[in-house]
Amino acid sequence: MAKINPFKPNSPVPPGMFAGRLAEIEALENGLHQTKHGNSSNFLITGERGIGKSSLIGYIKPTAQGFIKSADYDNFNFVVVNTVISNKSTLISFIKLLERNLKRELEKIGRAEKVRAFFSDTWSFVQRLKIMDSGIGKAEPSDDLDLIIDDFAYSLAETSKRITNPENGEVARDGIMIVVDEADNACPDLHIGYFFKVVTELLQQNGCENVMFIVAGLPDVVEKLTVSHESSMRVFTQLVIKELKPDDRKYVVNRGLEVGNEQNDEQTIITTDARNMISTLSEGYPHFIQQFSYSAFEANTDGEISEDDVATGAFRQGGALDAIGSRYYQSLYNEQIKSDEYREVLEIMAENMNSWIKKSDIRDKFSGNDHTVSDALKALTSRKIILKNPSKLGEYRLQHKGFALWIKLFGRRKNATSQSTRTQ
Repeated sequence: MAKINPFKPNSPVPPGMFAGRLAEIEALENGLHQTKHGNSSNFLITGERGIGKSSLIGYIKPTAQGFIKSADYDNFNFVVVNTVISNKSTLISFIKLLERNLKRELEKIGRAEKVRAFFSDTWSFVQRLKIMDSGIGKAEPSDDLDLIIDDFAYSLAETSKRITNPENGEVARDGIMIVVDEADNACPDLHIGYFFKVVTELLQQNGCENVMFIVAGLPDVVEKLTVSHESSMRVFTQLVIKELKPDDRKYVVNRGLEVGNEQNDEQTIITTDARNMISTLSEGYPHFIQQFSYSAFEANTDGEISEDDVATGAFRQGGALDAIGSRYYQSLYNEQIKSDEYREVLEIMAENMNSWIKKSDIRDKFSGNDHTVSDALKALTSRKIILKNPSKLGEYRLQHKGFALWIKLFGRRKNATSQSTRTQ
């Protein structure tokens, strides 16, 4: 019988396998503590793809709900609302989604008829938005956005007051934690920066200090917030998620195998060298750790994961490298770039990971002429595949370290395939 693979590369890391991020967890838990006691805190979590933003959120959500005990505080008891932004989200659709998800969460903790009655009164403006959004009513002019946001903030404030000061027989809640994931998808019609800036101010004016926003996205969400409202970043404490340290990477591997050994009759162990290899290949990206570990587990046949198992799982067709590439970087590397010469420029830049590299250094290593290097850098910059140093002339870098890592690994695999073909 096939073993159950405990590693989960296609979903956020479960709280039980979560590692590291102590400073970020402490900051978020302190934010919950402050918000519980009437000093609202809001956080912006940024980081590259695969760095573990969703996993961090997946840990703090049950902490806020009281399912995970904080080491420093009594159990929290927040109502947690989760939303995801798409590139089609508008202000109206976003508010409708928040209202619907909040109603669902409140129905879990209170009598349904009371919740429905409360929402029918307090959130009545949403019915008007639904009619407008269906095309029956007139489209909302841009100068009425303030009215929509004002209605939303008032309704949210009243809801927070209702659950923190409940009626007889109801359990008091600490407040409301609203998670907004993939905020980098926000389009101009969402007015994301303006929304958060105005809503947080209006909540205070309505006497509500028990609502906490956690917004997460790729690094360019900062620009989208600022373009929408230049002061919107002041609303948030920003947490920039970095790579896991080697000890934390190894903990994730070990913890995964522990979970697997609890589920399977046949036990699996891993050599120190194999564990170190997974740590090195992953560069500290939690998703990469899960993917390389998953593929190594699948490649193993004797119950002891070795370096050969890690390599086989990583580099074979359909292995970890293919999975990582198709999920994150295939489009950037193949679909958006049609020139092998442009890819060569990326491969040269990847040797520096995502550190700045001079155009002259790229030119020295490039096999073609100077004109092609200039064209490549211009095209790659315009497509936001690479960044140009605004403070130093003639310096460029890859936007994400994970992309650099994938290019390096892809190049190695390509070279190995070419050498194998030549020897046959």
